[in-house]
Amino acid sequence: MLSRRDTNNSSVARWLRRRGSRHVSEQAPIVLGGCQRSGTTLLRVMLDSHSRIACGPESSLLAGSYLPEVLERKFDIPLPDIIALRRQARDHAHFIELFFDRYLVLRGKARWAEKTPRNVRYVAYLWKHFRKAKFIHVIRDGRDVVCSLRTHPRFRLVNGQRVPSGIRRPLSPCINVWLRDTAAGLRWRGHPQYHEVRYEDLLANSEQTLRRVCELIEEPWEPAMLEYHREAGGSRDPSKFISNVAATQPLSDQAVARWRRDLTEEDLALVEKMTRDRLVELGYTPSHS
Repeated sequence: MLSRRDTNNSSVARWLRRRGSRHVSEQAPIVLGGCQRSGTTLLRVMLDSHSRIACGPESSLLAGSYLPEVLERKFDIPLPDIIALRRQARDHAHFIELFFDRYLVLRGKARWAEKTPRNVRYVAYLWKHFRKAKFIHVIRDGRDVVCSLRTHPRFRLVNGQRVPSGIRRPLSPCINVWLRDTAAGLRWRGHPQYHEVRYEDLLANSEQTLRRVCELIEEPWEPAMLEYHREAGGSRDPSKFISNVAATQPLSDQAVARWRRDLTEEDLALVEKMTRDRLVELGYTPSHS
């Protein structure tokens, strides 16, 4: 039977603060991050289709989270096993290593990868404890990201059914999220283990882009990565990421340049006023001169 200490979030937070993280791993994981709604889930399922790589749903572990019931549901690892790993771990970084080692056994694969968008804010932590890790910053046109953030999550799960959320946020906070998270990643430009992948390239030049990713992470190219939507199993259960169901379907460019449809002239003027410099820095062309 689990104790309150094992399941109480505040006690877990105290455990993380008290113990700190001194563990330094010899493993070389692949870590994905970027602003939400930038295509990290699509790249995740593509990598997860590789015969050597296990990249499951978001764990938020590198961001310091520890929610055992959520990990059980998402990764199909029994809760008692997760609790046992936590008790075995010397600190949080060590727990991350132990947890993903367990996941590799479950999946029968050789190398783990982790996709949580806010990983982009914790790259320093990543390289402090996983010095051989590769970090991939997924980037998307900020105008499209803002359109998506504005209504995210579009669905919520009610009694096993996807129900529209009806969310519609103000533009400015969505813009600031994109600016913050892209800045967090861009500070690492030039680091030999930092790499960028544009969402638009992943759609328009899928094989070429994935071949380059494989070179960067030092894994052989596998055509199965392009057939990601044919995969089944727990890591592709859409109920575990109901806001990203499109990532289990064949490639579509429907969401590219959606800002042309979704933003009014007034909206677009505001978005481009706030994002112009960053758009240009990332290689996108503002519509207003």
